[in-house]
Amino acid sequence: MVKKATDKKEKNKEVEMPDENLVNEEDVKKELLKEMLAVNRTPEEIEEIKKDEMEVEAFDISKLDGVGTVRKTRLNEAGIFNAMDIVTAGPMPLAELTGMEVDATAKMVRKAREFLENSGVIRNSFMKASEVLEYRDRKINSKRLKTGSLEMDKLLGGGIEPQAVTEFYGVYGCGKTQICHSLAVIAQLPKEQGGLSGEVIWIDTENTFRPERIRDIVLENEYVPIQKRKKTEIAVPVNELDVTKFLDKIMVARATSASHQDLILEQLSRSLQLEDDDKKEGDPRVVLVIVDSLTTHFRSEYLGRGLLAPRQAELGKFLHKIARIAEVYNIAVVVTNQVLANPDGFGAPIKAVGGNIVAHTSTYRIWLRKGAKSKRIAKMDDSPQHAQNEAVFATELCGVCDIKE
Repeated sequence: MVKKATDKKEKNKEVEMPDENLVNEEDVKKELLKEMLAVNRTPEEIEEIKKDEMEVEAFDISKLDGVGTVRKTRLNEAGIFNAMDIVTAGPMPLAELTGMEVDATAKMVRKAREFLENSGVIRNSFMKASEVLEYRDRKINSKRLKTGSLEMDKLLGGGIEPQAVTEFYGVYGCGKTQICHSLAVIAQLPKEQGGLSGEVIWIDTENTFRPERIRDIVLENEYVPIQKRKKTEIAVPVNELDVTKFLDKIMVARATSASHQDLILEQLSRSLQLEDDDKKEGDPRVVLVIVDSLTTHFRSEYLGRGLLAPRQAELGKFLHKIARIAEVYNIAVVVTNQVLANPDGFGAPIKAVGGNIVAHTSTYRIWLRKGAKSKRIAKMDDSPQHAQNEAVFATELCGVCDIKE
């Protein structure tokens, strides 16, 4: 394996490391951050990178109370290297990894969170309402992800919100997966086109991800140069590599069981770190995580009332972990959910799977319904901010779009 090694005498020299474990993870991250600062970037991007560099220099998990060499090694083996990883993991998993008491790991998480707050990486626990508004304008509202439909964007208050879990639920064929495919493409576009110039991680539990749909959406919207064609002809790119670039920025993780789904989520935090071997300077960061769908494995593996409590416990743990990841890394999380019939006879004829656990953890909950042909209706079912309005949109070959008059 080849890594960059820098000392006082020689710089920018590649040496072959015989053992990957001999490489100091923090030194690698620090060196990458320095290289990235040398690239032409906006002041905001440079400031964020400097904050990450400060984190590497100032925070050492081995100096936390009760964490010695052995426990640090255990944490590193589990993908926990810095303050962000500790906050994302939470007290209970840390206690299981280290053998420490939960009270001690809770104190560890608190110290890590205080460090991140003081360095400005995440928001402070206590803020004035005016400061919260300024924070949301700077870190959230300015980084909303468009959906492809102006009506849907309006329903969501400008687009998919980062640091939040947005849930789409409805019967089969109502457009849940099509929305995800559109978001996976738009997230890669520059900001002036409604995107975030980033990458996407797609946790696929139902084997519904289709690269062909990504290709269709890219070509039909002419996000890449296409050859001249008639209206009835299929779009063909001028250069096939342009389409491949979109596909390469989507990492698909196929989850085959509930435990596998949990394992993928545990590995997700590490994949978001700057020191990943596959990351090069100037590469876009992950801005969107998609889970399609959230409950399918939990629903099929935990059958009967006798397993209802453990199912809800595991589902709740998964959702809280992904919500922490969204907050710490300032990314948007979109999950889809299945439905079941409502036998009460009151209210809506269907309800989302997962009960109160999913309902309380999702920041925004949108109910999707079928209309005539490609027409779809989205209703804001639950939100701390928006009214329970509806939006009408369509799912076409080009992905999510507004109804054409």
